[in-house]
Amino acid sequence: MDKSARPKQTAIITGDPSKPGPYYMLLKWKAGNMSRPHFHEMDRYFVVVQGTWWVGTGPKFDPASNVPMPAGSLVTHFARGIHYDGAKDADCIIALHGVGPVSTIPAEVKYRFFATKKTVVCP
Repeated sequence: MDKSARPKQTAIITGDPSKPGPYYMLLKWKAGNMSRPHFHEMDRYFVVVQGTWWVGTGPKFDPASNVPMPAGSLVTHFARGIHYDGAKDADCIIALHGVGPVSTIPAEVKYRFFATKKTVVCP
């Protein structure tokens, strides 16, 4: 595994995610790190190797609604399916198989609330 201080480390086993064709890699998510909502153009297949990987779906980032995927779990991220994922309390390692080239498209919807003035007319 790469030894940098990034929230996610990668080790490519075979192939090249940036080029056409299949690739296999390991991802290590460090505790307390999550991706923001995004999607990919191609299906991607995962096996949780160690720890618990937390996954969520939809354009609104809501880590409290994530579902835990313990070691041994199989997860599919279907093409164009909006999702976010990562590690909560402990590091986790996942194996990933996909077909390149990989594209990651941000898809987060940020909700903004504006205060409004309401006039009440009494008869």
